[in-house]
Amino acid sequence: MSYSAQQTLASFSKLKETLSGEIVCPGDEGYEYGIARWSDSCAKQAAYVVFPKTNEDVSESIKFAREQNLELAVCCGGHSFSGSSSTEGGVAIHLGKYINYARCDPEKRLLYVGGGATWEVVERVGMEHGLATVAGSVNHTGVGGLALGGGYGWLTGRYGMTVDNIVQLTVVLASGEVVTANEKEHPDLFWGCRGGGGNFGVVTEFVFKAHPQRPTVFVTYLLYAMEKLESVLHAIGEWEKNAGPDEGVHWGCLRVLPGMKPGTPNLLVIFFYNGEAAEGRKAAKMFYDVGPTAEKAMDELPFVKLNSLQNDADAHGGRKYIKGLPNRSTPPIEAIQAVLQAQEELIKSHPSLVHCGIVYDASPKQAALAVPLEATAYAGRGTGCQGILISFYKDPSLDDVVRSAVRQWAKIMTEMTEAAVNDAGKAAESVGICYSNLDPEASSSDPSTVFGPNYPRLREVKRMYDPENIWNKWHPIEPAELPN
Repeated sequence: MSYSAQQTLASFSKLKETLSGEIVCPGDEGYEYGIARWSDSCAKQAAYVVFPKTNEDVSESIKFAREQNLELAVCCGGHSFSGSSSTEGGVAIHLGKYINYARCDPEKRLLYVGGGATWEVVERVGMEHGLATVAGSVNHTGVGGLALGGGYGWLTGRYGMTVDNIVQLTVVLASGEVVTANEKEHPDLFWGCRGGGGNFGVVTEFVFKAHPQRPTVFVTYLLYAMEKLESVLHAIGEWEKNAGPDEGVHWGCLRVLPGMKPGTPNLLVIFFYNGEAAEGRKAAKMFYDVGPTAEKAMDELPFVKLNSLQNDADAHGGRKYIKGLPNRSTPPIEAIQAVLQAQEELIKSHPSLVHCGIVYDASPKQAALAVPLEATAYAGRGTGCQGILISFYKDPSLDDVVRSAVRQWAKIMTEMTEAAVNDAGKAAESVGICYSNLDPEASSSDPSTVFGPNYPRLREVKRMYDPENIWNKWHPIEPAELPN
């Protein structure tokens, strides 16, 4: 055994003895769980997986990785479809096994959440006291990645983005130091983490604002014939003009739905109302007027089940390629038809790639827009909708085919939507900064584009807290140069 190998083994043995949690290697029990991700295409063969129980465990794991010159990755729920939570041959710090708690202080209306918790845990604990915060729409998603990257949800119209509801963070820095970040302590770090993702350290605890939440909500799934596409788009446009902060709409053209023949595009609208069913139906009247072919209404859906409705459709496993769109306007019918046609051509040559679609979140964003752009590091605030193009599949040999196809669909959708809004004289509303959590190439993106006007300050924060750029897996921020 070489001297360097002996040194590595000695350091590994020391870390293993020091940890109150666990460290595993390929072949060990728990290793496959440790490298598994929501999308199989994002699973990588880490040299070591650490399951920390404490901040000290995280700190020692960081020091070990740096001593051995190994890449670091942090996994919370593993939903990142850019591979940012995985490492090939490095050290993966997996927070989800042990640091997965949530507790509520109902008097202060605060939620204390472990960095590896899922939103399901947060919602369940909060609603025991009639309280909730802004979570994503799939509750087996990890809190950490969504919260640090921005965070949209059904409550965004009323309470803003997830980053707007963070009041404190516990962060383990690249040096191994554990710090508390809030408006008074390490305020620059606090600002940078709220939208700057994992560029500054490992967040082991979040403290969120908790808001009073009624126990039930109204949700309806409305299915339309594709011939109704133009009418549905018109209804969405009219609804957006006066949508209240307690309403929400997701819509899309999907080729795989329960009980439907795979392959045929289906037009689906999901309408949400945070209130009584009767009022919700009134708010959704324009969608009913279009004439859906089928409806699945949930008049008194328990709030704790709201963000589980899409869990089965977004289940763990299989390969996934998802690309966010920069346009903030509802796309013209011609763009949707062009993408659907391109999907048809792909499916003809590769029938197994039938599970693809177009999905938009058109929910109102009043509270998010009320927060100044410079108040947090997140730079994607804007009116309008958030769109994604998806492809779910199983065959790894088709990775390049899928990547190329979805990128082409995104190009079609972006260019045709831009042209349509330019023709309508609304160019300023057309293109925003793509939601940073929806970028499949997050590890190699241009951070100046992702973070826009907030990027110069982010570089300064990076210089302060991670000058050696140890945290570089998600829209990596280049540390600012030292002043002369």
